[in-house]
Amino acid sequence: MFNKMQVESSFSNDEFGITNKFQMFINGVSIDNHERDSLLNVIDDLVIKAFVDGDNTAQKIVQNILFMIYQINLVHPLSEPAKMQYDPLVCTLRMKIESKWLEHEFSNSPTMTYSATDSSFGEYLKSVWTNHIASHHELFDFLEKKSTKEQLILFLKSDSALNLIFFDLVAYTLIGAEQNTRGTISENLWDEVGHGDNFYTHVNLYKDVLSRQDIQLPTNHYVDLYDEAGLAGHNAFMLGGINRKHYYKLLGVMAMTEVLDPPQYMKLVKGCYRLGLLSGDVHYYNEHITVDIKHGDDWLYKVIDVIVDAYPDAKQDFYQGSLLRLQTAERYYDQLLNKIKKI
Repeated sequence: MFNKMQVESSFSNDEFGITNKFQMFINGVSIDNHERDSLLNVIDDLVIKAFVDGDNTAQKIVQNILFMIYQINLVHPLSEPAKMQYDPLVCTLRMKIESKWLEHEFSNSPTMTYSATDSSFGEYLKSVWTNHIASHHELFDFLEKKSTKEQLILFLKSDSALNLIFFDLVAYTLIGAEQNTRGTISENLWDEVGHGDNFYTHVNLYKDVLSRQDIQLPTNHYVDLYDEAGLAGHNAFMLGGINRKHYYKLLGVMAMTEVLDPPQYMKLVKGCYRLGLLSGDVHYYNEHITVDIKHGDDWLYKVIDVIVDAYPDAKQDFYQGSLLRLQTAERYYDQLLNKIKKI
């Protein structure tokens, strides 16, 4: 979802009536100071309800508001939402949500146990991944061995939004990158654009996966299928993309994404073959099984380790970014598997 003239919501409204009001505001509908104060107060209350009281409905509403705010950075430059990028209320809400979200996300997370005896910090992060349930989630065992075609279709739809925006997310990692990491990051970006061949750009390869299964891609890229965790996982990338202070978290998010994909996609592809799909039907996933093994190691050893050597204090942000990706992925996989099993 990029270069659009309006910001879209992942759902139409909520019991508090705030989603539609905020969507109208962010799309350029003028409101007076009293209405601004009211919007701020309601969302303030929802943030507390979401991240202090742990209310799941409030979490989805708040993550969706943050999702809409982040879209501003990718809308068409001539659109009304583009003018709202640095609106004081938008910036205030974004910072409030981000702050409480991260505080909540890491409140019960394991502390970093890296020590100088570990071979490298990148290797330590790889152990964090292998020991996390997201690295071997039962969703992909189910897709490999038990899913029906209808259940697989739901997975493919739900996988759309993040896959179709991934080029932009990788591009964010190049902004202000350390000079001796730019080559590695650029190589990743070059793979995303199919080495200059438009047919093999990863966006088009994924669209091909959908079209071969007669899946019509809506303008919202199926973000309406997201629950709280799907929105939070999407937001985890944009958090570091547009906030310089969270840049190292973005690199941790990216590294975990690249190491997560290959073993999971191997299971997914086996499930696709079991259901009668051919290799050409899953070119996108086969491509990621091979290239992401290298990408994962590159992010860990040629980007993160390089930065940690120069700036040892960056380790905590890399660790938190890694956890952010793993934790949101685990919740997303849980929620998606639950939906799939209901079909």
